[in-house]
Order: sequence, then C-alpha cells, then structure tokens
Amino acid sequence: MESVSSYAFTEEDRVILRSQIPFLDCLGAMFGDSCEIVLHSFETLHASVIHIVNGHITDRKIGAPVTNIALEKLSEFKKTNENWAVYFSNSNKDNKPFKSSSTLITNNDNVPIGMICMNYSLDVSLHSLVKNFYEPIDRKQENFSQDVNNLVLSHLEPIRNQVYTNNEIPSKNKVQEIIRQLNDIGLFELPITNKIVSHELGISSATVYKHLRTLNKSAKETV
Repeated sequence: MESVSSYAFTEEDRVILRSQIPFLDCLGAMFGDSCEIVLHSFETLHASVIHIVNGHITDRKIGAPVTNIALEKLSEFKKTNENWAVYFSNSNKDNKPFKSSSTLITNNDNVPIGMICMNYSLDVSLHSLVKNFYEPIDRKQENFSQDVNNLVLSHLEPIRNQVYTNNEIPSKNKVQEIIRQLNDIGLFELPITNKIVSHELGISSATVYKHLRTLNKSAKETV
C-alpha cells in the first residue's frame, strides 16, 4: 500500500468522507456533549480534521492536525488490515481520561482515506451521564420484529382499529385512510405490504394500488 501522503485524492474519496457527516452528527446527539466525534481526512495530514462534534472536549476545531493514534492505526493497517480499535486514552494537555475508538475509512480500492475517532470523557458526572441517556429528546415506539409479516400487522392493526372507531371518517373513506396512514410511515416500501393489507382488509391488490396512486397524485399536486 502506498503512503497516504503520496496518494492523490479523488473527488469520489472526498464524497465518501463528506457522506459520514450526518452519521457523526447523529452520534453526537445520541451520546451527548461528553462525547467528541472527529472526522479526519488523510488528504492533508497537518489539517486533517474536516468535521468535529463537541470539540470542546479536546479544544480542537476544523483544521486541527492528525493525531499520533491515527498515524499508528494507519501503520497497523498496512500490516494487519485491521481498520478499527477501541482503547483507553489520556489527553496530553490535562491528562483527562477517555474511552476512545478509531475507525479507518477506506475507499473502493481499500485505500485508507480518513478516520472517525470518538472520545468519551470518563470524568463526566454520573448525573450528567444519566441525564443524557434518559432525558427524552423525541419519543417513538419502534417495532423490533424478526418477521416482516408481524411488522406490517403490528402497524396495520392499531391503525385499522383507530380508523374504524372514528365516526368522523365516512365509511366509504375508511379503507383509503388506512392505506394513507400506512403509506405515510413508509410501510409500502415493503413489497409484501400490499398483499397483507389487501388480505386483511378484504380488498384486491388492484384496489390498494388504486388508492396509492390517488394518494401519490394528490401529494404531488400539493407540493
């Protein structure tokens, strides 16, 4: 493998790196402000940080250089092809303890082009830790079904019950309303949904498709 410093980055490499940013922002929201998440690009090692979440933890900003750990991981990758590690570390400035991880990002040719590093501060108070993980941001109920049929039915049944007991929805519109709500949560992305819904509602697959076409046409007209 050629040296990173001599590798000529392509626009595709840069796109791969930039595509990680939404995921890192999501991780930052997940783990809270005691977890620093850094995206390095190996295109310019002396200014490798191209995105950082909670940089206050190590006082780094975009444009900060690569770390010794990143260089060690690169060297190890050449020998073992291992592209991630979890370890304990300390800040060289104030000796703060961290639980850290480093994951290399490779392109389609398996060339390392960057790295995602996470540093979770271990000197955070128990109160702050509990508050971060248990204070609700947005509550949702998620179905972790092992079977796609059960997944569809677990959404269909409560929606059907809610629609059929709602006297404000005319009888002639109830089937369409059920399909609309299922469509709004993206359930018809599963090909089997049409078959299950048509069977459970006692209608044909063609009728389901007809309602979906009507709903999609209406959605386009309101955009």
